[in-house]
Amino acid sequence: MTSLQLGGYDPLDAQLDDAAMAPLGPPARASRLRLAGWSATSVPVASLLLVGIALGPRGISLLSPGALSLIDPALPVALAVLGVLVGLSLDIRWKEDWRPFAAALVESGFTVFLVGAPFVLLAPAILAATLLPFPVLAIALGLCAASSLAVPAGNAMEPRTPDRVRAFDAILTIVAGGALLGTIHAGTAAAVPLVGQAALITGLLAASAWLLLARAAMDTEQRVFAIATMLLVGGVADYLSLSALLSGLVAGMFWQLAGGQARESLRRDALYIQHSLLVLVLVIAGARTEFSLASSALAGVYVFLRTAGKLLGGAVAGRIAGLVEPRLFGLHLLTPGVFGVALALDAVRAGGADVDHLLTLVVLGTIGSELVAGLGRPHEADRPEAGPSSDDGDGR
Repeated sequence: MTSLQLGGYDPLDAQLDDAAMAPLGPPARASRLRLAGWSATSVPVASLLLVGIALGPRGISLLSPGALSLIDPALPVALAVLGVLVGLSLDIRWKEDWRPFAAALVESGFTVFLVGAPFVLLAPAILAATLLPFPVLAIALGLCAASSLAVPAGNAMEPRTPDRVRAFDAILTIVAGGALLGTIHAGTAAAVPLVGQAALITGLLAASAWLLLARAAMDTEQRVFAIATMLLVGGVADYLSLSALLSGLVAGMFWQLAGGQARESLRRDALYIQHSLLVLVLVIAGARTEFSLASSALAGVYVFLRTAGKLLGGAVAGRIAGLVEPRLFGLHLLTPGVFGVALALDAVRAGGADVDHLLTLVVLGTIGSELVAGLGRPHEADRPEAGPSSDDGDGR
């Protein structure tokens, strides 16, 4: 384990299995068994969702409806911190990043279309079951399926092209999801100015925090300012019934571009609390899941369509990104990560009870997608690397 880990020593990372830290060997089963493991780049999403289901009202009811209502005000802050971590990982190099960005755009578009379009067509037939109140939620379902980033890094994007594609996946999902949630809350006409005003307010909060942190001399004082700012960012988004993820992303992007010691302090404190907040988001999402025969069947459809979208879109995206083995790229995008569930929770807070069934479909679909990703995960030696392609423009 590296001694330079951001955020200090983490006991969760210290519990990694020795086999995971050793040089990668032939058995593919080891990587599949890591579905329940936790590392700096992966989270046991399915396991934590199942824990939430077991603890929730449908399980032993340790997390009863009353307990969930008490915890509910903390969720916007948790979602905002996830957005902050994505914003702090943004490191655009325009000459190098146009291909990963284009690849992420194409691959996400494939997934959103292949998941959303069938549910839009099915919406009139399933309205009677109140699983999707209106077709726009089918688009939200597609956006929840599009993300494939396992966990926000909080630092600059990894240099590997596939990792940058996954990071852009998350950014596109958060931005499009925030715009869609504005539509759910205020209607199409008022969505753009409302989201713009929220982004402006968040930017002012982020600028104020950066100025305060730049003048703070003690670590304790910096931590108080940083945590208070994240509370404000999540609170403003919750007050406006808009996307806490998007507000956090705007703040994180501002701090990443502003730089300085203030940015490092904010990054350190966000990383310090990220594991606790990830557990909170996933366990609460699982606890709020409501089962029915119809939702289970639709979740199976969701998993099938998402898998098809990732494989087809990944093959095209791999060629755009100039990967040596583009056909393998889709396999590395099957892991659903945390942002689909986070966006679904965001939608529930913006749209109220009418959107509860969206969260159920995404939670069940994420568990299924995690299992499919574990079965289909290729050997680590086969991970796609960036390489020259026929359209590099330099004749190679």
